[in-house]
Amino acid sequence: MRTRYFSLLTAYVFFLLAGCKAGQKQEGLSTFINKKADSLYKFEKIPGIFIGVLNNGERSFYSFGFADPDKKMPFDSSTLFEIGSITKTFTAYVLEFALRGKNISDSSSIINYLPDSVKTNKALEKISFLSLMNHTSGLPRLPENMDLYSNTMAPYDDYTAAHLFSYLKTCVPRPNGKSNYSNLGAGLAGVLAERITGKPYHRLLNECVFTPFKMSYHPDSSIATTANKAQGYFISTDNKAAYWNADVLAPAGGLKCSVSEMLSYLQAMSIPINEESKEIIADLLNPTIAVAPGMKVAKAWHTIEKEGKPVIYWHNGGTYGFSTFAGFLKDQNKAVVVVVNQFNKNQFSDELGISIIQKLVAK
Repeated sequence: MRTRYFSLLTAYVFFLLAGCKAGQKQEGLSTFINKKADSLYKFEKIPGIFIGVLNNGERSFYSFGFADPDKKMPFDSSTLFEIGSITKTFTAYVLEFALRGKNISDSSSIINYLPDSVKTNKALEKISFLSLMNHTSGLPRLPENMDLYSNTMAPYDDYTAAHLFSYLKTCVPRPNGKSNYSNLGAGLAGVLAERITGKPYHRLLNECVFTPFKMSYHPDSSIATTANKAQGYFISTDNKAAYWNADVLAPAGGLKCSVSEMLSYLQAMSIPINEESKEIIADLLNPTIAVAPGMKVAKAWHTIEKEGKPVIYWHNGGTYGFSTFAGFLKDQNKAVVVVVNQFNKNQFSDELGISIIQKLVAK
């Protein structure tokens, strides 16, 4: 759940640099990916890298190192991993689906959809559903009553709805109106989708995303017994990281997927499967606030824009075991997923993802 806007700036720089090279000799896509990723894998001594590419509807996969080095188990397209903050894009879809079902505007205040004990905090009245999705709510990155030290390797696992609502009773959001990344806001978006529909988050995911997009929902309870899952690492391969089983803030970064499933998701975002999905996605991808020249935030999705080029929609993610990237081009059936099974390697997963998308733009 570690996406921050310095990553957005970094990704934009990568995009510009890639653009500067566009006039140079063009390598084939596979040659480019193999050369770049293999060099990164060897130089940085990363446990493993797995890349999935959707190019005009055709899928290709690239594996470097191991999903589980101890077992010498390579990645494949069905290997599960933690997607981290990419989960926020799923949550935005679920919330938009819930709002449409009840004819609620995303500009509406969230306060009427909170528990009665929380509604008394009038400081929350100015928070809209949209502000949760584009990070302008003024809520902090994490709630101040979260004990990040009691379970340092799984900080979200013990934070419950009771903790969340207790915090919201006295929380005073910052009134700056700027986009400040908030895991708390994204988690609350998922909670509100539950309260609006009366359905649990995982059921909403299944109904409006996983089943129609031909994906599988992987409950936390099933991960422990899943054989084909990547082993994540913290600082080095001496520090194995357990999978997180996040509680109430799971909508901010708790999902586990395979690269094949992620490509199905991105393909459905690029080429909507039906009219209802097309309308929801159009809303989600509409830029809402600029954070720098050529960089905007839509609803959960970030955009990178360059004159004369297709808009790149992307999000990255990080847990204590994985650094991930997902991006796509609207209406073009082109997308990229990058997985690095080590913490705090987003500079590399982002660079790989953006540079590969730049190659897809050029094709």
